[in-house]
Amino acid sequence: MRALLLGIMLALAAVAPESAFAGGKERAESRPASGRARITVSVVHATDSESGVDPRLASLASQFRYLKYKGYRLLSTQSADLAPGAQKDFAIEGGRTLTVSLVSKDDAHARVRVEIDGKRGKLIDTTVKINRDGTFIVAGPQFKDGILILPLRASY
Repeated sequence: MRALLLGIMLALAAVAPESAFAGGKERAESRPASGRARITVSVVHATDSESGVDPRLASLASQFRYLKYKGYRLLSTQSADLAPGAQKDFAIEGGRTLTVSLVSKDDAHARVRVEIDGKRGKLIDTTVKINRDGTFIVAGPQFKDGILILPLRASY
């Protein structure tokens, strides 16, 4: 299962410079304080019981073509401004916890550690590199009749 999750995660690595979430590009005044990065986590339910892509996910629709599901619905979006070395826990659907840690950042990339804990223990524990103002997609945890997709955006 973990190999499948990692394979899906790597196949869906998206480095889209545009905002992947409702609201479009972030305005300059909404940027995090110097030295920090805003990590935005969205939770998307991919399922065959619905069809189409939630309009708030339009900029990610092309990335979903790698998955076998017919419908993609945004369930929630949460953000945290993190300094290097800091972490934030996010409660996500299915009784899981997503922990995101900003390992480091430079002018071009943020290195982010991603951990997902479920009812049976750790599902994912990896470090990814996200382009500045880009998105990296983690997918795979089962949820209801489909899976959860977690677009992670690093803005600074």
